[in-house]
Amino acid sequence: MIENSTRPAEALSLTPGEAKVIQKRVEFELIKMVCKAIKLGGFTNIIAGVFVVVALWSSFDRKNLLIWYGVLLLMNIINMTWAYWYEYGNATPKQLETWLKKARYIWVALCLTWGSLGVFFISGNIYYQFYIFAFLLAVLIGFTFGSVTDFIGSFVCIISLLAPSIVYRIYLGTHSLMTMGQDADANLAIGIALLILGIFLLIADYIGNRWIKKFFILSFENVALSHKLENMNKFLEQRVRERTIDLENSLKYVTFQATHDLLTELPNARLLADYMDEAIEKASKQQYMFAVICFTLNEIERINDGLGHQIGDFVIKTVAQRFQKWVSTQDASVKYRITLSRKDIFVLLAEPISKVNEIEKKCEKIFSILDEPIYTEQQVIRLTASIGVSLFPRNGRDSKSLLMNADAAMLRAKLQGGNSINMYKSDINADISKQLEMEIHLHNAIKNEEFTLHFQPFIDLQTGGICGMEALVRWESPVLGMISPMDFIPLAEANGMIIPLGEWVFRTACKHTKNWHELGFPLKIAINLSAKQLLNKNIVESIRNIIKEVNLAPEHIELELTESEAFRQEVIPILKKFKAMGFGLSIDDFGTGYSGLSNLKLFEIDKLKIDQSFIRDIVTNADSQAIVSNTITLAKKLNIKILAEGVETREQMEFLKAHGCDMIQGYYFSPPVKPEVFTELLKNKVQLH
Repeated sequence: MIENSTRPAEALSLTPGEAKVIQKRVEFELIKMVCKAIKLGGFTNIIAGVFVVVALWSSFDRKNLLIWYGVLLLMNIINMTWAYWYEYGNATPKQLETWLKKARYIWVALCLTWGSLGVFFISGNIYYQFYIFAFLLAVLIGFTFGSVTDFIGSFVCIISLLAPSIVYRIYLGTHSLMTMGQDADANLAIGIALLILGIFLLIADYIGNRWIKKFFILSFENVALSHKLENMNKFLEQRVRERTIDLENSLKYVTFQATHDLLTELPNARLLADYMDEAIEKASKQQYMFAVICFTLNEIERINDGLGHQIGDFVIKTVAQRFQKWVSTQDASVKYRITLSRKDIFVLLAEPISKVNEIEKKCEKIFSILDEPIYTEQQVIRLTASIGVSLFPRNGRDSKSLLMNADAAMLRAKLQGGNSINMYKSDINADISKQLEMEIHLHNAIKNEEFTLHFQPFIDLQTGGICGMEALVRWESPVLGMISPMDFIPLAEANGMIIPLGEWVFRTACKHTKNWHELGFPLKIAINLSAKQLLNKNIVESIRNIIKEVNLAPEHIELELTESEAFRQEVIPILKKFKAMGFGLSIDDFGTGYSGLSNLKLFEIDKLKIDQSFIRDIVTNADSQAIVSNTITLAKKLNIKILAEGVETREQMEFLKAHGCDMIQGYYFSPPVKPEVFTELLKNKVQLH
């Protein structure tokens, strides 16, 4: 069977292998045609033989005629039986080839039998000679055309039929010439005529055989090429269908990507806008309220910074799954649509709402999705959330206003801490306006020298003296007045002003420290660096230039980072560079992040600062006592200094001293003070009492 190609890139032509298969197939078909011709020829031969016997019965020896016919009959029966056997016996092409080679010997015998008529049954009667040659000519034509599909068979048949008569007639003519007998010319003429006829028939048979083979080959090639073309068309149609399906799927996927968050597979801000337009149109027609609920996780930034964004993404995805499950269990009287408008802010549409106080009760149920902690390989994470709500049409009649007001209410709820809900009120926008005004003034604050540095001393609990200090930035705006660092530092980090502000703080703190060194007080200064500063590509070069400019050795500078910032993967290589340069490293607010104690081994840390939230109730709270004492013990084993922040009472100081704390910082000794006041503290050698 011809193997059909299914590759569209392949040329529409036959391969050498396919051409060879077709050649074999043609040979097989031609042999089958020979088989069929033999059956027909066999019956014809038997009947023709009868006519010969009848025509010659009265003029020749009947015994010889019967013997001749018997031989003819036997040869035909053998020939036909063999042909039937191979045709109906499901013979293979190879078996048919073998049969054809053997059958040619039978044909030779059969043709010689017919050819013997012109030798053994010769009479002086011209009519009988005419009968014999007429029969020979008929048999010759029959064998020639019957075996035209097998040239070799035709060749042996023609030779076997004509050779006896040709040889015999030439022999008679030659003998007559030599003996001066009669009919020499006639016999030679008949012999030569038969020879020419034989040659002509051989040539005609050869040409006919070539044409038939060519016809069959072209027919099979056309069939094969038609199949190939059909297969190619099917293949192309299939490819077109597949490509169409692929394009449709790609379009669906691209549309899904454009309208959904890929992490949670929730609808994103684009679909939210469609949902809100649809809800506004429906609520306007049917005269009912609906709520826009903004939901955010309070701890997500610290989780991203402390545990990494992979854990943060896992938390967001888990909360999204819980949201979807929660929505599916709610009362059908209110329809919820949940979306993720930003990476960590879920927005729900709840419609219809009949009463204002109804929505607050429903929002309280949302917090149930956080009842169960989220488990990771390293941590058990407990979460709280903040919810802001705006109502249509009370708090806005368009999607932009409703979203902005719900977002503002959410930010107000976040300031309250814990699981808090805030319904939008108009005064919230006043806070936003105040923040925008602060941002405008912040851009000019450095240029106008509105920032100052205050310094809070570190006290050595063993000696009672000052052993270092922390530089703390303050902003006193001529327009806005004194602004808390809790307000302007997050704003500076958000808008990028923390980079120039941090550089100013570092330079100014180094200059004051250098001045105190020159006065004879070689103290170490602690300077805070934010994650955004550390990720600035020029941070190392910038700090190197500042200490070179001020001429202050890095051994007198301690870089202070919060726990959540210090152990971020992208920050650690930078901290190792600073450590190699000679800077000290201090972890601020230790115990409030999610980093885990194992991170203390990531690089060499000089100091841990215990967060004031553990110090505030250390005298009365057993948990705080255990946390602080265990942290001190661990730090001692790791050869890390411990400093307690926010020490405000003598009892706190005595507990820390009794448990081996190295240093304290807080209002019990001194609040942050201006540089000149700090200079007086140093000169007066103020001691801890």
